[in-house]
Amino acid sequence: MGEKVSFREKLAYGVGDGGCNFVWTTISSFLVLYYTDSVGLSAAVVGTIMLITRILDAFTDIGMGAIIDRTHTKWGKARPWVLWSSLPMAIGLILLFNVPGNLGTSGKTIYTFLTYLFITSIAYTASNLSYNSLLSLITTEQNDRTTMSSIRFICTLIAILFISFTTMKFVAKFGWGGMSVIFGIIALVLLLITFFGTKERYVPIVTKEQSHITFGQSVKILFQNKYFIFAALLFVVNYAAIGVTGGIGIYYARDVLGNADFFGTLTLAGMFPILVGLSIFPALAKKCGKWVCLMSGYILQIIGLVIIIAMPTNLTAVLVGLVIKGVGSVPHTAGLFALVADVVDYGEWKTNVRIDGLTYSATSFGMKVGTGIGTAMVGWILAFGKYDAAASAQSDNALWAMKALYAYIPLALVILGVIVLSFLNIDKIYPIITKDLKKRRAKACE
Repeated sequence: MGEKVSFREKLAYGVGDGGCNFVWTTISSFLVLYYTDSVGLSAAVVGTIMLITRILDAFTDIGMGAIIDRTHTKWGKARPWVLWSSLPMAIGLILLFNVPGNLGTSGKTIYTFLTYLFITSIAYTASNLSYNSLLSLITTEQNDRTTMSSIRFICTLIAILFISFTTMKFVAKFGWGGMSVIFGIIALVLLLITFFGTKERYVPIVTKEQSHITFGQSVKILFQNKYFIFAALLFVVNYAAIGVTGGIGIYYARDVLGNADFFGTLTLAGMFPILVGLSIFPALAKKCGKWVCLMSGYILQIIGLVIIIAMPTNLTAVLVGLVIKGVGSVPHTAGLFALVADVVDYGEWKTNVRIDGLTYSATSFGMKVGTGIGTAMVGWILAFGKYDAAASAQSDNALWAMKALYAYIPLALVILGVIVLSFLNIDKIYPIITKDLKKRRAKACE
């Protein structure tokens, strides 16, 4: 554990999330548009498929977490799954954006459901959950984890900006299928860099009794960790807001602001403050604590969303609101995943059993269920507003639905996040946790 984690390794870890986002951001930002405007499915059907699939994810996330906890290879516990899931991730993305045109409506619906289920419940679950679990296995140092999370999300935001500005250009030149092949290959390469460029240093000390713990016992132990429950809820809330905003963004730019090309600019306004802020977040978190930073971030997000609500069709006002909201998103972008590593430590401290994979299922479960709820709301509320994919101009009801999805609903979710976060202040006891765990580990080694 004394081996230093180099910047090169931290960067190798960070680019893996860029790879995940060449799949996930592409899905959350453009899949609804592809299904409604190109495949011809109704927005309500798309929303229902996405929500049903995410409910099923609840079982696969916990199952995958248990598998990671029981994996023992020369590469470690989580790292091999980053390798094994990278190719299925790329293939899954390509299948999603290549719905056969000769299928009828029922056939397209079935194909959509099966391919979406494969990518979210199997391929992405294995990839992202193992990737997230890897953080606590590379190092146990809290500051290193925060730094690695910041580097990770700098890579992520660069990937998101690239996707936002280039996707429609690739679609125009190569079609939706060609775009998915390009992004799938990029995702594969970045995940392979993470696998080959990182190392698991922390090997949890497992007693004879702990080695015989069953899956059911592991789940029971997991739910003794009260912070796990609140962390999972916080991920659901945050990623529901991200899912809503990401899914409606291209519609909002095109129909409310009047130009689809504004989508990249809107994304840049929201992401650039995060990109800049991530470089200073580790120092800020070390000084103030992650919980204070997270709560302050929520307050700034509320201010930004209120500005957008006040002037929803004014491009300048929307951009200002997104910048303020982006600054408030900095702690949540990097701090949440570092916080889960602390939750893993709390669980070990509380129960004397360390379960990295199952605890990190909070992140995968929360991300997918939250994003699923968000994108489902996009489909349902667009359908409620009578969105017409064939219309040259949308009705007032459809435009109202887009405004609600872009600001009102995210505001309600942020307020809900404040309530959940108020129960998740692990910083106040973390020094005691660290001290006790070091004593236990030293004694176990003796």
